[in-house]
Formats: sequence, structure tokens, C-alpha cells
Amino acid sequence: MIKKTFEIIAILIIIAGLAFVGYLGYSSYIKWQDKNIEKSNEMKVIELLQKQQGTILTLRTEIAEIEKRVVTDTLKEKTVIKEEAPTYEAEKEKLIELRKDPEVNEEQIKVERIVFEERINEFQASPDKILINTGDEKIVIYEDKDGNLVSLESGIKITRHRDVEELKEALKIEKTEEKKDSDFSIGILYNDDFTLAISYDLIDYKKFNLNVTGYDYENPKVGLDIAYDINDRFEVGAGMGLLDLKEMKIMDEKEFYVKFGIKF
Repeated sequence: MIKKTFEIIAILIIIAGLAFVGYLGYSSYIKWQDKNIEKSNEMKVIELLQKQQGTILTLRTEIAEIEKRVVTDTLKEKTVIKEEAPTYEAEKEKLIELRKDPEVNEEQIKVERIVFEERINEFQASPDKILINTGDEKIVIYEDKDGNLVSLESGIKITRHRDVEELKEALKIEKTEEKKDSDFSIGILYNDDFTLAISYDLIDYKKFNLNVTGYDYENPKVGLDIAYDINDRFEVGAGMGLLDLKEMKIMDEKEFYVKFGIKF
């Protein structure tokens, strides 16, 4: 009895561990995919401007107006942050003034605090920060999530020139395939005999997947396998049986298998 209880606990721990690993893998994949989408959009803008030499593309953010154009092999960017822009420093000064009478300005303080925290988060998330010491004052410039140079200060003008080919090389990424509709697949598994199997992707990496697979429905078992995506719908894989669900125990003799699956 004690042995069987121990095996059941071990099975639950393994399943929980697999689910946790799958969750971490999925979260990492989503972050990686989102990053690639942002970069590829920036690449498209550069390639468009490179084809349309001299054409000015104007972008407007909450705090700045940015003009981009390509001349020969140089990407020229001009950023203007207007005096009334809700930058970090402007919002800080506004909050200081409002807090002189917190009871009267309570609601407005809440609104301005939200904008102020957005500026803080943008700055902290920036991959590139520059401190410029002009002698009389210090100006902080940083790169926003779209790769534009902006500032903590209002009333600033920024000009940046970059080599197009070097920039494109820095932004070069592998093409991201369209994510399939589901992480499940159903197919045929062979381990001395053919049986129906259903799999769930724990981790996706390019064309490879780490799956947990249920099979042999007369004597239900669970295995762990690695599959390769032939295309968007079909996969092949190989793995090993780990758990005997009918007996609720870890399998005494591990079973090796191959499988063919259809994703849905």
C-alpha cells in the first residue's frame, strides 16, 4: 500500500513538472515571437525607405514626432519632442505642482501618475540609454520599444544617422512561422503494435517539439517524445513510455516507440 501511494505521488510530481516546463517553454516562445514581430516590422520600414530613396516617413508617438528617410546608404532620423509632450520630466514637474494641494487635485494626480509610471516603464525597458552632459545640464536620451530615440526631457530635437546595411544586419532574424491553431496532435504510434495516440506539445522550438503522449487505450500509458514538424499539419517523432495509468505506476520496463501525428 505504501509503495503504491509513493508511486502515485511520483506520477503526480512528474505530471506537474512536465506541465510547469511546458508553461515556461510556451511563455518563452511567446516573448520570442513578439520580439521577432517587432523587429521584422522595423526591417520592413527600412527596406521600404531604401527602395523609395529620399521619401520621408513621419511617425508620431505619445511624446514625439519622428521623421525617417534613406539617402544613399544612410538612414536619417530626426526626432522632435515638443514642449507640451508628456515626457518623464514634464510629468514629474506636473505632479510636484499638483501635490501642493493634494485634496483639490486628487483625481488629476491619479491620472498624471499613470502617465508618469508609463514613462518610467518605457525608460527602464529601453535597451539603449545615453547621458549627454552639455555643461549647463544633463540630457538623457533612450530608445523606445520601436527603436526610436526619444528623451526624458521636453523640447528636445535629436538627429541620428545610421548605416542601412549594418542596421539591417543587426535586425536580421529568422522567418517566424505561423503558429499552429492548437498544441494537440492525434495519430498512429508503433511499439511492437499499432495504436492510436494523442499528444500535447510542452515545448516548441522551430520545427521540433517536446510532447507528452497518451496511447494504448486498452492499457492506457503516457510517454514523453520528441517530434519533428514535416509541415504545418504533420509530424513524426520517437519517444519512450513512462507511466502505466491502468496500474497507476511508473512502468517497470520502458517502452520505446515511433509515431506519426496530425496537428489540429
